[in-house]
Amino acid sequence: MSQPDQKPDQTPDLGAELRELGQQIEAALRTALESERARQLQQELLNGLRMIGEQVQVAVKAIANDPRVQELAERGQQTLHQFQQSQAANDLQQTLAQGIAQLNEQLAEFIKRMQSPAGGEPATGETTRLDPDKDDF
Repeated sequence: MSQPDQKPDQTPDLGAELRELGQQIEAALRTALESERARQLQQELLNGLRMIGEQVQVAVKAIANDPRVQELAERGQQTLHQFQQSQAANDLQQTLAQGIAQLNEQLAEFIKRMQSPAGGEPATGETTRLDPDKDDF
């Protein structure tokens, strides 16, 4: 406890103890981060990340200049162009457009119903009078 002169019958101040614990943890972390070993680890980490970045750049350049990759990209573009010109692509586009149009119509109807005043059609149907002998008030 941080209060050695506290009487045994007094309840310890939990808030004060938690504050002191937080301060002690902060001081310990700050000391660890400011140590020489922490600086060395940080520098090693930065150097390692720099080396990885350089290696990735070299690999990307090698892949981009590889004739097999360029040929594969050209084939992909040709296949995509052929698909775009095919009847299947046109059918797919038409079907998607029709489906989206139907969805838009249904959403518009739903929004219209949600925005209509509550005094419109009853949600449960026609009301049946249980006691036909009594007059209205």
